[in-house]
Amino acid sequence: MKKTAAAFLASLMCMGCVTAVSSPSLVKPVSAYAITQSQQDFIDNLGNAAQKNYSKYKILPSMTVAQAILESSWGKSTLSKKYYNFFGMKAGSNYKGETVTLKTTEEINGKIVTVNGTFRVYHSFNQGIEGYYQFITGYSRYSNLIGETDYKAACRKIREDGWATDSKYTTKLINLIETYGLTRFDPQGGGGSVTGIYFKACSSSYNSIVDALNSIGVDSSFAYRKRIAEANGITNYTGTAAQNTKLLNLLKQGKLINPDAKTYFPPCSKSYSSIVDALNSIGADSSYSYRKKIAAANNISNYSGTAAQNTQMLNLLKAGQLVKPN
Repeated sequence: MKKTAAAFLASLMCMGCVTAVSSPSLVKPVSAYAITQSQQDFIDNLGNAAQKNYSKYKILPSMTVAQAILESSWGKSTLSKKYYNFFGMKAGSNYKGETVTLKTTEEINGKIVTVNGTFRVYHSFNQGIEGYYQFITGYSRYSNLIGETDYKAACRKIREDGWATDSKYTTKLINLIETYGLTRFDPQGGGGSVTGIYFKACSSSYNSIVDALNSIGVDSSFAYRKRIAEANGITNYTGTAAQNTKLLNLLKQGKLINPDAKTYFPPCSKSYSSIVDALNSIGADSSYSYRKKIAAANNISNYSGTAAQNTQMLNLLKAGQLVKPN
């Protein structure tokens, strides 16, 4: 029996999601289903944030993005839209910040019930993302997720660790990751890859970030160091000793994120003969305007949609070497 897009979304809704959400519309198959531009933007924003935080927290980005989709109903829930809590995080006894009480659904003894839940409140996208990492690394029961590189194992562990009451939580996360190619945000690749996400490590003998960057052939100007700092979660960079030391230590460990790293789309099936169908199959926007951006990111100039240009992009996509535009 063919499942409708609405039915698919309903089947993925988690038991811990807050009510008063508006269901987004899913369009057509992408391996399974296509997505709207707002949903693609949601994935990209969360994926990029998760990718940037990976070096600090070592929580697998694909799982993080899947959780955000599931817990916030693509950012449409009241909790996420108004309070920037994209992950349905409740306020435990050790939480001292602002809270809000909303109705939520839970699975208790196999039955779905509606209860009042007290949730954490944030005031910006960045606060909400940072709050997630503080939450997940603040409880020892989630420590087995740190450094886990297998998305299926991560999705199984977070359910077993007690994140959600939904007995199908693991399956729902895995379905989202595989349907929308979310492993492209994982440093290890999987459904895609990120090449050069980190600068190569410098010698441990350096005590200056400028000298250390110069030693590996990287621009050490203040302007570029500011870009590097932002990519590594250091806000309001002014070149202080503390900020530079943090950058230097990351560089020595080979964990300093390169702000110009190229992200590649996950490879499509080799059976496709159309770049539009191939992009749809991995959940990517296949519109002419976006294909033009893709072409520019892959050094295909003056894109007009010719057969030769589309074939070039298609071949790159099949090989997992199609650069995703920033």
